[in-house]
Amino acid sequence: MSRLKILGIDEKKCIKCEDCILSCSPRLFQVIKNKKMEKKIIFDDRFHRCFRCGHCLTICPVDAILYEGSEPPELFNEAKHPEKILSFDDLMKLIRSRKSIRVFKEDPVPKEKIEAILEAMRYSPSASNRQNREYIVITDKEKIASLSNDVGSMMLKLGKLLKFKYLLAPFVTGVLRRRLLSPRTKYSLDMYVERTKKGDDLMLFKAPCVIILHAPQYSRMSAADAGIAITHGMFAALSLGLGTCWIGFAHEYLSRFKKARRKLGIPKRNDVFGVFIVGYPDLEFLGGAPRRPLKVQWME
Repeated sequence: MSRLKILGIDEKKCIKCEDCILSCSPRLFQVIKNKKMEKKIIFDDRFHRCFRCGHCLTICPVDAILYEGSEPPELFNEAKHPEKILSFDDLMKLIRSRKSIRVFKEDPVPKEKIEAILEAMRYSPSASNRQNREYIVITDKEKIASLSNDVGSMMLKLGKLLKFKYLLAPFVTGVLRRRLLSPRTKYSLDMYVERTKKGDDLMLFKAPCVIILHAPQYSRMSAADAGIAITHGMFAALSLGLGTCWIGFAHEYLSRFKKARRKLGIPKRNDVFGVFIVGYPDLEFLGGAPRRPLKVQWME
């Protein structure tokens, strides 16, 4: 299906309430008057400035907006008062219930639940309403294990570099230098090697589903858009009884190595902006974890 395209207004339906004008950020709807001073609302996008956000479709009370190339808008009474759908207290319980899950049951995630997660991500906002994110879903155990091993190879290479840390230290600064020289780094790498030899998966945690988000690098908002989409997916998964975890090492690995992206069939024009795992948690948490107080500067 092609992208939404607004064509104009059905004059027979239009009641001239002007809500479409107020809801349109680039002000593509206008009021004009004929010789008899009769009001008429028109849509004028001669310079192609429409965001295709669909706000006009969901605010018109008489379905007078003409369009093509899109599914019809979903209209429901609760949209007028979203605060009645879910209370703030319940929302905070949901937010604080989300954990980074690294222990999963062996049960596969049903395809319909994965599709529901992707559907929630489809409706996440994006800069200029670009909607150009793409996804790879891996549920094959062998392919997940192969990806985990590939990501882990990056850790093994880092372990070899640590042997030369005092030679490398003068050439790096800041956080990277501190991590290079920190005993914690060597301990973590040694533990990774030891546990991996015992059969533990410390990269993808033997999760039954991996979702990779990739998209063209179009602006500084690209990464933010991906983060918003994945957050939508994570909360959708939570509502379906599933756990998730953003895998930074996999994200780093696929971002750095072109060969790895080619192996997954990711187009050359696209960058990887996030990798997260999904599955049924094999743990039951009793509440929300604590967080540090906010640092807020009020300018009133």
